[in-house]
Order: sequence, then structure tokens, then C-alpha cells
Amino acid sequence: MYKCYFVPSQCKDLFEGAAFKTLVFENHGERVELAVPELTPDMVAQVIETIKKQQQTYLKTLKTNDVIAIMDQAVQKWLDPQYELRQLAERWLPVITGYDREMIRLYINRYLRQFRKEKLQRMIDEDFPNPLILDEFRPRKSGGLYRAYGPEVMTHIFSGNVPILPLWSLTAGILLKSATFGKVSSSEPLFPVLFAKTLQEIDPDLAEAIAIVSWKGGEDALEKLSFSQSNAVIAYGGKEAIERIKEKVPSDVTFHAHGHKVSFGMLASECLAATKVWRTAKLAAHDVSWFDQQGCLSPHVFFVERGGKYGPREFAEMLANEMGNFQSMHPRATLTEEEQHAIVSQRSVLEFESYESEKVNLIKSEGNTAWTVVYRELTTNTTEELFPFSPLNRFITVIPVDNMLEVKQYIKGMTGYIQSVGVGCAPQHLTSIISMLGDAGVNRICAVGSMPQPQPGWHHDGRFHLADLVRFCDVESSLEDQMDEFDPYRD
Repeated sequence: MYKCYFVPSQCKDLFEGAAFKTLVFENHGERVELAVPELTPDMVAQVIETIKKQQQTYLKTLKTNDVIAIMDQAVQKWLDPQYELRQLAERWLPVITGYDREMIRLYINRYLRQFRKEKLQRMIDEDFPNPLILDEFRPRKSGGLYRAYGPEVMTHIFSGNVPILPLWSLTAGILLKSATFGKVSSSEPLFPVLFAKTLQEIDPDLAEAIAIVSWKGGEDALEKLSFSQSNAVIAYGGKEAIERIKEKVPSDVTFHAHGHKVSFGMLASECLAATKVWRTAKLAAHDVSWFDQQGCLSPHVFFVERGGKYGPREFAEMLANEMGNFQSMHPRATLTEEEQHAIVSQRSVLEFESYESEKVNLIKSEGNTAWTVVYRELTTNTTEELFPFSPLNRFITVIPVDNMLEVKQYIKGMTGYIQSVGVGCAPQHLTSIISMLGDAGVNRICAVGSMPQPQPGWHHDGRFHLADLVRFCDVESSLEDQMDEFDPYRD
């Protein structure tokens, strides 16, 4: 039994006598039991008061470069395969999430590398022309001075669909020198706790401004209390969860929501050349299969342009082959009955359609629902659903188009809901494609094969990652000009 929470040492006694409940996870023939404290409003209030004091007395006094150095040391520890907490995560996260062990190991390496020193510096430079404004008042180009202040206390409602992903939100708060009050997801409560313990190893005083706890979503008393005692709330979740949280956040508290989004891919005809097509299929299979499409960055559809050496229908067959190869290396997680039923039901409908029309072809793994590829010809002048949403868990639709710019007809009405688009094209077509996607409200455009791994500093949901969280204080040039009049040493 592992006690899965993190609070300042000053609050340890408060939790020693608390009641605990056990979260049980079983996958890959193993079992993990995590004990999480059953919180009371009084416990939450005392924890937030403690981390708020530590933010004022210690965390806010650090320079940004000092914070970056601490985060970099933590990341370096995690990149060492022999690090004890890294080994614990590699052993338990597959059991907790059901994901393939090797996929989680690879993801830890790839994702954590995005938080090294130079990457964090780039993240800050992306949002602030002068990063020193997080430490002191700095001159403005237009005259006067200005400074950026992070929230004193930031509450994080972490997501649990993709392990380790909460590090993005956690890092944002720490870089802005905000006290962290984090609520983990019941589907993956471990990683944020382990990373907080790493920070404690490096700088115990910084860790005193961090609390990572668990409660069931919808606990009104706990949520209203934590939100009212915070200066900012960051929440990840589906539409209903985000709306529910939004109703509880006071009007004077900044709310940053990252709700449900969808993504898709676009492949120009040059990607289907004889020497390129199999490589393209492998990259597309990677985008679809990584973490079973559970993240908003995973594609639901690939639009494939006609006119290449191989056609979209042939590409669908190749994609299916590569998804089968990916399944052999990284088996999909075990599904719930509801998830299994969604795929079986959708397959049944498509199988019937494929008998009725040559415009539909269903390619599926035999004997299970491990992966599904649907080839479907649609026309934009019909009442058919133009963007077939996936039931997820490695279920992808390939739609042929005569020209890449036709895609804008398929995504009409989706402005504000498109997260990422993975593009494969030649240089000659780049400008027209990205202009069309930008106009359609797309937030992120990347290379096919890199959809699950955004680069540091990307504008999540089309917004600044850090700058949206700070409060700016401007000192106008009028004060600078006038103060000389009162200088006793002027004459």
C-alpha cells in the first residue's frame, strides 16, 4: 500500500490522523493499491494557508533562473533510468493506466526532455519579451516600467487520460513562482506526487509551497473552498466537467480551461509517392496509436489527397498494416465494456455500409478491437456527417480529397474545437495549407508523426501558456519624468 499524496511537512501531522481510502488498479496481471487521504474542508484550508505563506516567504523571492535550475535538476533525475522514483513510475504507471510498459518508458524519455533548462528558457522567452519582468520592474519600450506577477496560489485540476501530462501545468505554476495546489485524476494519481517528491529532494523549501491531493470530482465543499482561496484555477477535462468547475470559480479568480478538442491529419499526394508512402503510413499509425487516441492531440481522421503513386484507398490498407505492427510492439490498453461496445457497434454499422457501397471499406484487426481503419468517400454537398468522430482507442477514418484545400469544407462549424493538425506535404503546398488551417481556427500545425508531442512554448488552445496567467503592473513614464522635480539633489 503506497500513500499517494504530497503536502508540506508542516501539514504532516494533520494527515497522519486522517481517514484514507484505497484506489485499486489491476492491469497486465498485476495489482497496485494507492492510499489517498479523505479530505475535509478544514484540511484543505490549512494546506492552502501553509503553501500560501511559503510562497510569500520563499518561493516569490527566487529568481526565475533559480527556479529553472531546480526544475532542470528534477528533470535530469527523471531522465536517469536508474532513478528510484523513475523506476517506480515505470513499474506502476502501466498497471494504473493499462498502457503498454515500453510505450510509457519511451514517453517518459521523450516528454521529460521537453522540460530541460534550455526548453524552459524557451518557454518563458516565447511569452515574455524580457523574461526578467518576472523578477523585477524592467523598462518598457514605450516608456515607463513594468513587471509580471504570477498568482500567489494556483489550483490545478490535472487530467488523467495521458500519464505524465500534468507536468505541463505543474511547471507553469512553478515557473511563475506560484504556490501549487493540485488535484490529481483518480485514473492516474501517481506521477504528480512522485515529481513533487523529486522537487523536495532538490529544494525542500520550494516543495513546502506544493500540495498534491485527491478528491472525487464534484465535491462541492472542497472545490468551492480551494477555488475561493486561489488566485487562478487551471482545469483539464471534458465539456461537462469544465462547465461544472467554471460555475464554482469565483468571479475574482482567473479561470483557465482546457476542454475537449479534436485533431486530424492531412496528407498531400506527394506523401504517397512510391519511396515515401510506407514511411508516411508508419508516421500516421504512430499518431493514431500513441496512448490509444486518448489525448486531444490524437487524430480522428486523415484526409488524403488523390493523385499520388498510391491512392487513398491503398494508403488505408498500408495504414492498417502499420497499426497492426504498432499493436505488436505496443499493445493497446484493456478497454472498459463501454469502450469495447462503442467500437463493436461502430464496426457493425460500417460493415453493413461496406456491403451496400464501394465508397466504404472497413479494415480491422481480426478477433479483437485492437485497431480499426475505415476508408470512406464523402461529398461536401450532401447531408452526411462530414467529420466522422472516432470512438477512440485506435480507430481512424481515411477520407480521400481531390485537393488539400477541400478539407475546409469538412471542418466547417468546428472553429474553437480543433486542437492539432498533422500535415504531410511538399514545400510548394505549405503556405496554402497552413493559411487555410489558420483561418479555420486550428491552434497547432505540426509534421505528421509528431502530433502527440508538442514543442515547448506552443500556444495551448491558441493562447499564451504563461503570459495569460500573470498580472502585469505598469509604471507610467509620467512618474519617471515627474520624480526628478522632487529630487533633493537635483540642484
